Amino acid sequence: MSPSVNIYYSDEYALATGLETVTKSAEVAAAIVADPALAVRLVAPAPATRAELRAVHEDSYLRTVFAAGPGELPTGPRTPALRRSLLASTGGMRDAVAEALRAGRSGSLSSGLHHARRGAGEGFCTLNGLALGALRALRDVASVGILDLDAHFGGGTFEILGEHPQVRLADVSVNGYDQWEPTAPARHHVELVTDPAAYLDAVSRALRSLEGVRCVLYNAGMDVHERAGGLKGLTTEVVRRREALVFGWARGRGIPIAFALAGGYRWGGLTLAQVAALHLETVRACAAD
Repeated sequence: MSPSVNIYYSDEYALATGLETVTKSAEVAAAIVADPALAVRLVAPAPATRAELRAVHEDSYLRTVFAAGPGELPTGPRTPALRRSLLASTGGMRDAVAEALRAGRSGSLSSGLHHARRGAGEGFCTLNGLALGALRALRDVASVGILDLDAHFGGGTFEILGEHPQVRLADVSVNGYDQWEPTAPARHHVELVTDPAAYLDAVSRALRSLEGVRCVLYNAGMDVHERAGGLKGLTTEVVRRREALVFGWARGRGIPIAFALAGGYRWGGLTLAQVAALHLETVRACAAD
């Protein structure tokens, strides 16, 4: 059996609300634990701190996130429990990147990252753990790529890191929400797919655009699936092939890779357990030999 892959999760990630962004990680964690053949170890991360979040978010916005008293954030009512969830899952992405640089692969059961901007949350995203993780990687390597295969574009990540000369973005989506235009076309790749038959070729193009980076952060959205919020014709088999393609590409080049769960919803009639089963495809591909 191959050595266990460390994947970051703690009970603080998950809240008992109706929003999949902050509920499904517990289901994914339970599915990991229930599969004895899966060479994965769940590890609790160190929570992100307000001080380190200043590298990616404005102080005025962080004051809103950390304020006492009632208020609304993109992932729900502002409560101490939600704040603990946000800090744990954001810290998990940072720690997953550090672990990937050490061991070659890792991940965090984090969602709700790529729409968050410097000064605002958006679209179920409050804190941008992808941006924080990328800056963590750049402490140790010269370049980092962010592969975003959520159903929606990651305009928040682009706003925060799009001008950073050591960061390359590859964003393939099936929905035009939060689309962005690259200001450095030679460094960034962005593509909207409307034909399911063209999807895996688009993913291959995105991977080619990241050739040469020294670390990849992978926003592994399952909301591309036809029953999880995405495009009709993108079936479980297609997303399974996508995960094998992404992790095989990284493994073949010796590029450290760290994933986040990203989007995946019950909008097409799935149960939360079925959404979690889709996300488990990412975990399996990450842990495969």
